[in-house]
Amino acid sequence: MTQQQSLPSIVTLTEIEEIVSTDSFALDLIDAIKKGFVSYSNGGFNACPIQTMGAPPMAPFSGRGNSNSSSDDGNYQAQTCVKSGYVTGASHYVIKVASGGHPFPNNSGLMQLYSQSTGKLETILLDEGILTELRTAAVGALAAQLLAPSVLMTENNGDGCCVGMLGTGIQARYQLQYLAHVIKCRNVKVWGRTKENVQQYMKDMTAEGWNVSSVDTPQDLLTSCSLIVTTTSSREPLLKYTAADNSIKHPLHITCIGSDATGKMELDPKLAATADLLVADCSIQTAERGEFEDALKQQLVELDSVVELGKFIEKKELHRNRDGKDDDCRLTIFDSSGVAVQDCVIAAMVNEALVQREMPM
Repeated sequence: MTQQQSLPSIVTLTEIEEIVSTDSFALDLIDAIKKGFVSYSNGGFNACPIQTMGAPPMAPFSGRGNSNSSSDDGNYQAQTCVKSGYVTGASHYVIKVASGGHPFPNNSGLMQLYSQSTGKLETILLDEGILTELRTAAVGALAAQLLAPSVLMTENNGDGCCVGMLGTGIQARYQLQYLAHVIKCRNVKVWGRTKENVQQYMKDMTAEGWNVSSVDTPQDLLTSCSLIVTTTSSREPLLKYTAADNSIKHPLHITCIGSDATGKMELDPKLAATADLLVADCSIQTAERGEFEDALKQQLVELDSVVELGKFIEKKELHRNRDGKDDDCRLTIFDSSGVAVQDCVIAAMVNEALVQREMPM
């Protein structure tokens, strides 16, 4: 007789949201992401090459003029990203599939957990891309925790107590939600491509307790904010720099989230070249994708000058100085193109929460 094969557990979005929609989960996730990146940089994580479909240099997906898109309007941004890997000695390895971008109507995705002992698929997390959004927001919060200027750590409304948000999409919302756990400033200035999207973002984030206003150009964020988060899918610089530009706010930290595939960029490479500190989630990836890709190709910066996040976490002398004794007026930039360790961390957290729920009292 053939032995009956056990089927994997399938976890719905509703079940996942019940686990991840708490402040305690967010705080635990930020801490776990921090530990995960240290493990990654010290050789404790095994990452496979990233697969990106539907985005250059590949051909776009078909259906660009289907019912999900009114026309082929030149704003095609769709892609599907596959990331995978495992922590040495952990119980599972993880394969994550995430899709999003115009003309897709919504983000989509899932995470698969396979036993490292048997190779069998044990759990499927039907998260519709939410776990990717959260793990990305968590690394943005971690960067702010370590590099945001001190003015953002107080509740006063002094000069520079303002977060600049470049973009109005779902990740721009999650970034603020997770920033709320690590900074006290609640002032936000937002720039978006359309007036309608900006107005909706302002309404939504005001309801969450933020003081939100809009700016006319991305450059306005550089002159008035101490922390800027970029969340667009742009393929041309939105934050620009010229040698004669002395109006950039200092101290300033920029967290770059949107450039997660080859060719995407939100910063002028010259802006990266003027930074006092460049940090990237993955040294290997930063040469082929992310905000430092063009600066490296143009030889404006050297790869050796980019500090990998896990190593940066351990080098406390590079963290933002907030002791009040010295003015830390650096321009610092963190670039997140996304690493599979983040997916493994959040998948393991959700899986552990599910196990705990099933245990008898």
